[in-house]
Amino acid sequence: MPRSTCPRRERRGIYSKGEVNRLIDSLLHPLFDRNLAFGLVDAILHGFVEQNPPETALKFLRYSLPRIVGELAEKKE
Repeated sequence: MPRSTCPRRERRGIYSKGEVNRLIDSLLHPLFDRNLAFGLVDAILHGFVEQNPPETALKFLRYSLPRIVGELAEKKE
């Protein structure tokens, strides 16, 4: 099919959601051990990207909160 007649897929931005999420992960995950706040920042940024508050909240409760609680418990002892 000639290139001029193919329907073009429009991109909404420079990066896809998956690419932005991978960028966030690559920047923040190495910093989790330095400060617990980076885990919260990670969850917030992923929430902005996904724009789905209920799903973001569930993912935070499932993946981030247990780690934060565990680290706080270790520091308290």
